[in-house]
Amino acid sequence: MSVTVKKFFLLFLLVQPSTSISFGPKITVVVQNGLQGGRDMLLHCESADDDLGVQLIHPNNSFQWKFQNNVFGRTLFHCSFQWESVLHKFVIYKTSRDHNTCHICNWIVKEDGPCLIFSGRTDCYNWNSLEER
Repeated sequence: MSVTVKKFFLLFLLVQPSTSISFGPKITVVVQNGLQGGRDMLLHCESADDDLGVQLIHPNNSFQWKFQNNVFGRTLFHCSFQWESVLHKFVIYKTSRDHNTCHICNWIVKEDGPCLIFSGRTDCYNWNSLEER
């Protein structure tokens, strides 16, 4: 009998979308438009489980969302950023040891790359350094 219950539970986990089974604290990601010259920015972020759609972010404004890591503890959000004829992509959130204590991830997007503000420090990344994240 217990083998049947275990099999049922495992089957249940496999057929459920991973967004319905999550764990840990809620994580908030904030992306701010820090472009110079008063330019609007289009933002499109998605993970394997969620597509947040295209967001229009006006200068010095931001877009934020909350989520929990999936049941496997491997959540990755990648975003595309567009203004005028410029288009860049960046992994804005990737589950890691660093993010285990990060419940709010604040990003400011600038022309040369996004900057993460966390625990009183700012780490900026170049657009061409995507492979390093």
